[in-house]
Amino acid sequence: MIFHLTFEQWLNYGKRKGYCTDQFCSTHDGAPMHETEEKAWEDGGDPCMHVVRLGSPEDWNIGE
Repeated sequence: MIFHLTFEQWLNYGKRKGYCTDQFCSTHDGAPMHETEEKAWEDGGDPCMHVVRLGSPEDWNIGE
């Protein structure tokens, strides 16, 4: 079965299923951390935050 979703439907589905956070401003708000990351940070650790920014090939100047 093939589903045709808009980007917004796909993103909302991912949020409902727990695959991603709500949107946030990394520049001004910082990225959200879950409890184990916060604890590691407070204990002097350096948890990595993997980030993916979405955009079209034109946005990233990628093309043929």
